[in-house]
Amino acid sequence: MTNIFDVAKEAGVSKSTVSRVFSGNGYVSAVSKKKVLMAADKLNYVPSILARQLEQQSTHTIGFVAKSYYYPEVGQLLDLVTHYAQEQGYKVTVYFTQNKQDEMLILHEFKLHALDALFFVANRNSWQLIGEYIKYGPIVTWRRVENTQIYSSFVDHYDLYTNILNYIKNKYGDVSIGHILNNIQKNNTKARVKVIEEFKKQNSKYDSWQVFYPEQVGAGEDAAQKYLQLKNKPQVIVAYSDYVAAGFISTLRNKGKSIPRDVKVFGFDNSDFGKYLNISTIDPLLSLQIKNDINKIVSVCENTQFTPIPIMPKMIIRQTC
Repeated sequence: MTNIFDVAKEAGVSKSTVSRVFSGNGYVSAVSKKKVLMAADKLNYVPSILARQLEQQSTHTIGFVAKSYYYPEVGQLLDLVTHYAQEQGYKVTVYFTQNKQDEMLILHEFKLHALDALFFVANRNSWQLIGEYIKYGPIVTWRRVENTQIYSSFVDHYDLYTNILNYIKNKYGDVSIGHILNNIQKNNTKARVKVIEEFKKQNSKYDSWQVFYPEQVGAGEDAAQKYLQLKNKPQVIVAYSDYVAAGFISTLRNKGKSIPRDVKVFGFDNSDFGKYLNISTIDPLLSLQIKNDINKIVSVCENTQFTPIPIMPKMIIRQTC
């Protein structure tokens, strides 16, 4: 049977370093931790502390995986996940990844049963690869993913974006609409683009302007600068988040523009940014999405029945549109 000495030898570190990695007591450099986890994975080593946890069938710990804390909704998601998980008797360990290798280390920890489940805010490796680890426990996300192995509690942006454009048309008539969109590779963005194309076919006078951004930080400000350079400016702007809409509005106001007199703005997600700036938006009921994700984890870990909570997003009309 593989023991701690075998892992230390394979990793090229001391026995005490291996012990600190798996006990969580004491400092271990990121490089050494990576060596130990890779060695343990290669040798199929399960440390004694994890073996004891396996006898109990659970560590009652969920891994919260995000790319960065600077992503505007991470704080809200972390708050919702930790509090609701605690109500269900689970702890949360937070991981921020810089690259694919960082994410793989978390998956290796998951494989070693140091975590009961994983909640992904965002992924660096493909969902297909991450889905291969579902045999070690439940993996969930709030993202819309095309992977039947990974549970996702998401809202349909196709229907929601259709509702937004219909609202604008019904209230303001055949106006030109600009769209600040997320990464085109993301499923929610694909759904929004599909709505835009269908709307164009149904409304011959419809004119649209589109810009795409992989991240929210700086997107609204940059889109505003591009908007100001346009000869024929859209009369309404729809942003993919309230945070982006807030950046757009703030930049225009600094340039002497008035919202909604000069341009109307519609956001998405009903965050604090939208509330503070009175942005018209969609409330996707994120708290219910998170409850569904955590309830799914609990049902798998404790072998109980899972019944998802129905989610009916709401349109919230404020001053900007």
